[in-house]
Amino acid sequence: MAEMSKHARTTLKYDGPALVDHEMDVQDLAPALLALADMIQTANRKFNGSQTEIKVLVNTDVEQKCFMIDISLVQSFLDQAKDLLGSENAKTAREIAEWIGIGVAGSVGLLTFLKWLTANANKADPLRVENHGDGSTVITGNGNTIIVPRPVYELAQEPRMIDKAKALLSPLHSEGYSTLTFIQDNKEVVEFDYNDADEIEDLPSTPFERIPEESVSTIRGDLRIKSAQYEGTAQWSFLWNGRAISAEMVDAAADWVIEFQENRVSAPPNSILNVTMFERAFLDPQGLILGRATYRITEVHLVTPPPRQTDFLSD
Repeated sequence: MAEMSKHARTTLKYDGPALVDHEMDVQDLAPALLALADMIQTANRKFNGSQTEIKVLVNTDVEQKCFMIDISLVQSFLDQAKDLLGSENAKTAREIAEWIGIGVAGSVGLLTFLKWLTANANKADPLRVENHGDGSTVITGNGNTIIVPRPVYELAQEPRMIDKAKALLSPLHSEGYSTLTFIQDNKEVVEFDYNDADEIEDLPSTPFERIPEESVSTIRGDLRIKSAQYEGTAQWSFLWNGRAISAEMVDAAADWVIEFQENRVSAPPNSILNVTMFERAFLDPQGLILGRATYRITEVHLVTPPPRQTDFLSD
């Protein structure tokens, strides 16, 4: 028995000379709709497990000189999952539609991301992936950068999602089909033409299989000066959490270094610097750090000099 349902709606529109009579070959349509439903079900299982069910309902519109279908995602939270309702753990039908790329105009979902990959996944210039602490993933390739929500990147790592996206676009390989567009609230979410379909068809099912992820974390913490630089811009050495690290001083921290080198601020050896810094580390597919992390300090907030040593002399 369902405790509560959540809904999301979007419109799928195939266009082209073959569709002026509002009719579409079921052999083209059925596999595409089943592929879309499979993408939605796969994403729901990935983010909600077995605690929710989701149905994909269709309603055709024959008023246009094309073939349009209203897609409704109806998500039911089971009785035993009612504690999820209203919590951050429950991923709604709207979120799932947005992450797949069919639900929110202006957002970057999986389908938009796949279009970007076809233009920027260049073997001569390997993709670079950075995971940020704010829940976003930054992908750079071919000199271009795209920022996607972390769930979108996770979906792009699912071979089933890539294969079903190809099946969704498969009608565009047939004669008489020009475009596939997703529309939400009368705004275009994403559009594909037959060239897009051909290029996405050529994408591997695991486009990120051999690409190490780069984790980027923002840290506010205390560092003990191990070795300062009294001139130039070389890295400083610190002790942090019981281990030695080297860090580049940039932005506001670089200005602080200039003041330090000009004796306008004091930071004796073994002083504690309270700083904001970025930690970058490459991760293997299991999430383990590859090699050594690198550090960039962007701001020095406070300097605490070491305690003075006092000689206790007996009379």
